[in-house]
Amino acid sequence: MSLRVRLPAVDPRRRVILLCFGTALAALISAGLLAAAVLVPAPASVLPLVIPACLFGPMTTAYELARAMTALRDPGAALRRELDRLPETQHPLGL
Repeated sequence: MSLRVRLPAVDPRRRVILLCFGTALAALISAGLLAAAVLVPAPASVLPLVIPACLFGPMTTAYELARAMTALRDPGAALRRELDRLPETQHPLGL
């Protein structure tokens, strides 16, 4: 039996707004870090690590933003996904 902690529900509009700011901030920080790594003579062994980090950071926040916006448009989608995961059971009286 797995016990999952339920966090308090956050207003979907507030979550989308915060994720918008987070996505913009992640993109700005990643762009600044990438520009600094390229313009300042960084060691050649560091660039293969910095480039994927600067690309995948904003991509993950944008993915989470897209999921939050979908939930804002269709609030029942999350409930339907949760219900689809539940196993089908037979009625105890065979009805």
